[in-house]
Amino acid sequence: MVIASQCQGLNPLSFLPAAAHEMAETLLDPSIGGCVSAIEDSPVLIDPTVTELDDAVTEAFERASEDEATLFIALVGHGEYTYDDFYFLVSDTTLPPTSRTAFLLAQRIRELLGQHSLLDGLVLLLDTCHAGIAAQQAGNRWIQIVGQAGRRFEVLTASDERTAANGCFSKQLVKVLRSGHPALGERLRCPDMKVVLSGLCPAQTAVHLAFDGRREITAGDEGLWLAMNTSETWRSSMAADNPAADLIDRLTRDYVVPQELRTLVGHLMMGVETITVAGRAGAGKSRLMAALARPSVAPELLPPKLMDAVVFLSGTDTFEGIAVELARQLSRNVPGFADAARDFESTVDPAEWRAADAFERAVSGPLGLCRAPARIAVDGIDQVGMGVSGRLRSALGRVRAQVVLSTRYPAQGAVTVWLGPEPTSDAEPESPADGDESDERPYETRSEGPLDLVDLLATTRNARVPTTVLVAASGKPLSTVRDLLVQNNFVTRLEPGTPRETVVYAGSGSGNPHAHSAIADALLDLAPPADRASGSPEQVYADAALAEHLWYADRHDEIVECLESRGSSVPAENHATWELWRDNLGIAPGADFRPTIVATARYLTSMVKIGELAEASREFQVLLPRAERVLAVDDPELFVIRNNIGYLLFETGEAGQAVAHLRSVIEDASRQLGARHEETLHARHLLAVATGKLGDAVNSARLSAELIPDAEQVLGPDHEVTINARLNYDFHTLKSGNPPPLFFENKRRLAEFVAGLRDDDPRAVGVGVFLYWDDPAGLKPFVERSKRLHRRDNHPETVKIEARVRELGG
Repeated sequence: MVIASQCQGLNPLSFLPAAAHEMAETLLDPSIGGCVSAIEDSPVLIDPTVTELDDAVTEAFERASEDEATLFIALVGHGEYTYDDFYFLVSDTTLPPTSRTAFLLAQRIRELLGQHSLLDGLVLLLDTCHAGIAAQQAGNRWIQIVGQAGRRFEVLTASDERTAANGCFSKQLVKVLRSGHPALGERLRCPDMKVVLSGLCPAQTAVHLAFDGRREITAGDEGLWLAMNTSETWRSSMAADNPAADLIDRLTRDYVVPQELRTLVGHLMMGVETITVAGRAGAGKSRLMAALARPSVAPELLPPKLMDAVVFLSGTDTFEGIAVELARQLSRNVPGFADAARDFESTVDPAEWRAADAFERAVSGPLGLCRAPARIAVDGIDQVGMGVSGRLRSALGRVRAQVVLSTRYPAQGAVTVWLGPEPTSDAEPESPADGDESDERPYETRSEGPLDLVDLLATTRNARVPTTVLVAASGKPLSTVRDLLVQNNFVTRLEPGTPRETVVYAGSGSGNPHAHSAIADALLDLAPPADRASGSPEQVYADAALAEHLWYADRHDEIVECLESRGSSVPAENHATWELWRDNLGIAPGADFRPTIVATARYLTSMVKIGELAEASREFQVLLPRAERVLAVDDPELFVIRNNIGYLLFETGEAGQAVAHLRSVIEDASRQLGARHEETLHARHLLAVATGKLGDAVNSARLSAELIPDAEQVLGPDHEVTINARLNYDFHTLKSGNPPPLFFENKRRLAEFVAGLRDDDPRAVGVGVFLYWDDPAGLKPFVERSKRLHRRDNHPETVKIEARVRELGG
């Protein structure tokens, strides 16, 4: 809210009420301040009485506390200090002011802060001319009075003598907030504006005060920012486009170019392919890398387009997510990269594409086709989560680009820029501690009890955990959690003060099972898999860390379901994930426990998806005796394994063995699970397919015909088993010359199924092509649908459909 008032007993202020309205419009602009009105009727209060002013301020506090929001109050007009008490003067104030004729600002703010505990910080903007006390002395009084409430607040004020009052503070603040500032970063904050306004309003004395609830802090609360920086200089920079824009901004404030940066740039200009920036924790590696992302901090040294992609990693980053972000930046900055990415997907052999990991698909493959040179910088590779560091180092070592990598563990023989002393040759070398390289649990079990914020943060291990997760896990209000974040220096905040705020813990320790379990419960509530496509910070964090939190909480039985609900569209990434968790669960709870058996089975299934059928078949048969020893005889997972073996037998040319095996599975499953259980029905479908593989079309169709009504009744008409049974029946009766009625019923039901599928559902093309293989009019639409599905024109499936349409004369 913005409050502006003249005082009848003093000189009129010519800049009112225009300056107040401009201030309100700026703060309310969604692209600048992003605020909403704190009072119901209007965000601007002009010439109120003392009672009206008090009522409006009280309403603003109540609403902000109810919404757990930050409150911004701007006051423009006359002020007066009497016996160290500051009064905001209203239109009918008589001098000298009293609490009955003027608004006793500091004391009333203290009272309201104490009453409204859910308020997420307060920012006061004071443009008041006053007499009787020096600006800094006034600031000290604010801390003494308002600080007694024990809450976070900031004050930005400019005072002057009444004879010089001209509204410079309000007018120039609005101007800067609207235009942005070329030398500042992502957000404009009160401490920044103090410096800027001191230069723009030399007749006034700018003062910035910040209180974290316990003590005065010079730097202020990064979450209490005033506006987004709309300066074209910042917005057009690589730093502004980076997900770590806030981190880059913070690391490059008051930047002084070190000699190591000059050395690094020299290596880049000389064409060195891989350069390591090395040093122990805290040596300044990230600060050096941030300068690469923001060349304007050293324009005499860094060309504006020196780097093409710079990423700052944390424990939240997955291998696939890193590849996607690098590809996004390269598409923007490297000429021809986006076209090369499309060309790579359209020309690579389908079997190679299926086996390729996310980095090969998104980064390495396209760069191999792209003629333009590229430069990539990766910071924080030592901070990434389980299983990622080793894969990423290997991928970066193969990419066709110049790579700058910051790490505590440089590879032997690498061109290295050292920050701090270089280790001597006789020093014991450090080695990267990837999450899957240790058999020891990284925490000491503590007794359960009340969780504090440090307990929770310690579980996150360098990851960017959403503040909302900390709120849910701790059971504390948002304002309290942010109070603790501001009061401690062991956290880094990204997108502070916004709903997307995340926090990186820089302290020691790795949490305890109770804290891990609380974080897991919060994620299960805040990030349901059904909303995964939203890409919210909670979903991103759950993708990266939920399984790990469950593991450390000894909730092993929940891990498989978690991983299944958060799989990747890239088969090789699922393969890597299941390999990691097969190994992790082998450590705890151990090899001969159900979660480990199930994870191993999923790992072998992922092997099938990348084309390694023969190896998967052998490994499934090795796994089966162990599963039979560990699992109960009526455990459905036992029959999942056995069904996979049957499938792989006929897919690898052993259809006769598959038939015998699957008959045994059906008999055992019917006895242990029941004839109508999903795995029993699945085994019956596999037996029908295996029978067809032996050339017995009649019996294959018969088995499917017997299965269809059972599958439809138990599993539903659109279940995979039901649909595949219909397809198998029609496939083996299609050429009979006189198909039975069930053939046409199946065709009708399958057409309804395809019509109900989304355009990006791969089943639509597969089923549709089968249905309309002899119908050019029905088949032709699937040419375009296949192109959209595969995002290329010459995918083998598309080529096959096009050829068939031409053959039919369509």
